[in-house]
Amino acid sequence: MIRFASIILSLLIAPNLFSQNNRLLIKDVTVIPLHINQVLEHKDVVVENGVIMAIRSHSEKDSTTYNSGVIDGRGKYITPSFADAHCHFPEKENLENYFLMNLANGVTTLRSMRGEYWHLEIDQSTEFTPRLLLSSPPITSRDSLTETSANQLLSNYKSLGFDFVKLLSIKDQESFNLLTQAAIRNNFYISGHCPRNIGVFDVCDSEVYQSIEHLGGFFNLPNIDSINLAIDNTISSNIYHCPTLDWYYTGQVIEDSLRKRDGVDLIPEVTISAWEKDISTYYGKTDENKRIKDRENSKKRFSNRLKYLSYIYKQGGNLLVSPDASGIYGIPGFGMHTEMIHYSEAGISAYDILKASCYNLSVVNGTQNEWGTLKIGSKSDMILLNQNPLENIENTQSIEGVIFKGKYYSKQELIQKVTLSSN
Repeated sequence: MIRFASIILSLLIAPNLFSQNNRLLIKDVTVIPLHINQVLEHKDVVVENGVIMAIRSHSEKDSTTYNSGVIDGRGKYITPSFADAHCHFPEKENLENYFLMNLANGVTTLRSMRGEYWHLEIDQSTEFTPRLLLSSPPITSRDSLTETSANQLLSNYKSLGFDFVKLLSIKDQESFNLLTQAAIRNNFYISGHCPRNIGVFDVCDSEVYQSIEHLGGFFNLPNIDSINLAIDNTISSNIYHCPTLDWYYTGQVIEDSLRKRDGVDLIPEVTISAWEKDISTYYGKTDENKRIKDRENSKKRFSNRLKYLSYIYKQGGNLLVSPDASGIYGIPGFGMHTEMIHYSEAGISAYDILKASCYNLSVVNGTQNEWGTLKIGSKSDMILLNQNPLENIENTQSIEGVIFKGKYYSKQELIQKVTLSSN
C-alpha cells in the first residue's frame, strides 16, 4: 500500500518537473504602461511564460525562484516593445536578419503591408520571429472585381489566415464599393492607400478601413474646412494614420550621409548592392545641380508632410508609427527610432509617440487587452531603457535589453546574432 501511494505521488510530481513555469523578474524599475498616462516608479514586474503576472511595489524580500533570471532595473525604464505598422518583408533568405535587426531595436511586432502567400508559412512560434500581422497580396487597379469574385477573394484570404486586405489602388468607384461590401460580409478589414480616384470621405464611409498609409487623401483637399471634416471622419470611423515619414525624408539626404545611417553595417551585401545600383542609375540620368534642386524640393515636400501630421495630431487624429524601411537605405528596426524623432519634430508629445508606436496598433488589431501595454495579464514584450523616453524621444535608442516571449536578451546579444546572421 505504501509503495502504491509513493508511485501515485511520483506521478503527480513528475509532470511539474517537466512543465516548470518560466519566471522572470525585472526589479525596482520605472514602468511606463501606456494605456494610462502615468509613470509607475520603483516597481517589480513579474513575467511568467510571457505573461505579466504582477506589477508591484519593489521589495528586497522575495524568496521566489526566477528560473528565467532577475534583471536589475534600478535607474531604468520599461515600456511595451514597439510595433512597426508598415513593413515590406524581404526575401526568405534575408528574413532572419530582418527579424533580428527589428528585435535588437525593440520592435517585436511587424505589420506586413505587401503580403505574399509564403508569409503564411512563417513559423511565428520560433525563438526570434516577432508577432506578425499579415496583409493579403495587394488589391490593385489591375484587378477586375465582380460581386462574386470580390466575395470569394476576401473569403479565401480570411480562411487562409491573412489578417486584413491591403489596398494599393482600385480600378474605379464600383470596384471599391464591391470590395468594401465583400469586406463587410466577411467581417474582414482593409488597410492601405487612399486611392486618388476614391478619396478620403468614401474611405471613411466604407466602415471597414483600419488605417490610411502615407497621409493619403489629404494633399488634394481644397481648403481647411474639408481637411477638418476629413480628420473628424477618420476619428469617428476609427481609422488610423500611418504617415511613414522616413520613406519621404531620405530624398533630401546626401547619399554619403545615407550610407552612414545606424545599422547599415548589418544590412546584407546583396541589399546594399541593389541600393547602390539604384543610386548609380539616378546619377547617370542627371547632373549635380539637378540633384541639389531635387533635394531642396524633397525637403519642402517633407516639411509639408510634417505640417499635415502636426495638424492631424492637434485635431485628435489617431496615429501609428512606421518608417516604411523599404526604400534606399531604409534600415529595419533602426528606422523606428528615426521615425519617432520625425514625430517629435511635428510637435507630437513623447507619450503620444510611444503610444502610437505600440499600443495603438494593438487597438487597431482588437487585441489591446493582450499586448501593447504593461498591465497584469498582458502578453506584451518589453524594452528596458537606460534613459527616460518621456523626457526625450531619442532615449528610445538607449536600449539595455528586450524581454521577448518571456525571455530577456541584452541588445548586445541580439546585435551579435544579427552579425552572425549577416555572415
